[in-house]
Amino acid sequence: MKQGDLYLDAEQAAKALNVTVATLYAYVSRKMIRSEAIEGSRKRLYWKADIDRLAGQGVAAEVERQQSLPMSESAITLITAKGLFYRGRDAIALADTSSIESLAALLWQADEEALFGAPFSVPSDAWTRLRPALDGLGTYEQAIVSFPTIERLNPQAYDLTPAGYARTSADVLRLYAALVVKSEKPVTRPLHKYMAKALKAPAGFDDVIRRAMVLAADHEFDAMTYAVRAIANVGVTPYQAVTVGLIASQGQRFLLERFGAAVRFLREILAPGGGGTAVIQRLRHGEPLPGFTRGGEAADPRGAALMEALKDCLGSDAEFNRLREAEAMVREAAGGVMDFILPATYVGHRLGLHGNELGVVAVGRIVGWVAHAMEQLHSNAPFRPHATYVGQLPRE
Repeated sequence: MKQGDLYLDAEQAAKALNVTVATLYAYVSRKMIRSEAIEGSRKRLYWKADIDRLAGQGVAAEVERQQSLPMSESAITLITAKGLFYRGRDAIALADTSSIESLAALLWQADEEALFGAPFSVPSDAWTRLRPALDGLGTYEQAIVSFPTIERLNPQAYDLTPAGYARTSADVLRLYAALVVKSEKPVTRPLHKYMAKALKAPAGFDDVIRRAMVLAADHEFDAMTYAVRAIANVGVTPYQAVTVGLIASQGQRFLLERFGAAVRFLREILAPGGGGTAVIQRLRHGEPLPGFTRGGEAADPRGAALMEALKDCLGSDAEFNRLREAEAMVREAAGGVMDFILPATYVGHRLGLHGNELGVVAVGRIVGWVAHAMEQLHSNAPFRPHATYVGQLPRE
């Protein structure tokens, strides 16, 4: 644990806040500041990001913020200037070695073999009868149609204990992966290898799929995750919680303003004569560069990590090189950094998932949604947020 970089000792923290050490301890007890024990000592170190936040906006403002936000605490994902962490472990490092199954075990706090060593819980003949009715529908529509039916066919889905929730969630994960690749049935083997084979991916692309799913698993409280936690608050099954996440992912603010814009820009980049030229044309006309973070803003390290994996797999592939040229041009001309959504969309494009380019990373997102649903259901009391009324007052 490196003091001064991520942590401060008690005296440094109190000085930064201009309070006494006793007051610092009070802030810790109210969960406004996180701390870690120093091994072999009774002393503790205090999370510098929390100190900086309190010092910058004032303690009173932080107290008011915490009281106004339900579901404001989580032990799943931490985003800092140093990177992204899943339960305290560097997400980029995890993507080097972890499968989506082992990440699910970590985020769900369950045993991997118990989760994914067992066969799919729904009888195969029931799934065989249901599958033809889904033909002609997109992956999202297939999930919305099939999840309630599959849930009813498996009474274990209504076991909302931590072990039962995790077991059913493993089924949900494998079922959604089968829908993405249009497979006849879910399987128990590693999903990245299963999906790569089913989608006839280029050689070595199974590792890209694995990394993409791990990196996509969670990014703290985005709108979709917040929706999942809100529904989990009332006590629903994994099928229902994931359905809400999928519904939220179809909202126009995401599909049109973020994903749709990234898809259109990616097509410009990948077209013959695109690459860096596509970037220059947008800059010349003052148009936005979807999928890039401009210089001076906090960059998402996942984009660079996934691009590196794509480079290792595809090498000097002509189409992929256009994407690399665009990345280099944005960095040179605008000091920008590629966000995760652009290479993630390229992964789906490369796999032929046209119209469902985020299908692969959606499998990873399900792992994060389930983790948040479990945390909200099992670690938090039901909440009822109160609105601040700003409308017309009643007349006497």
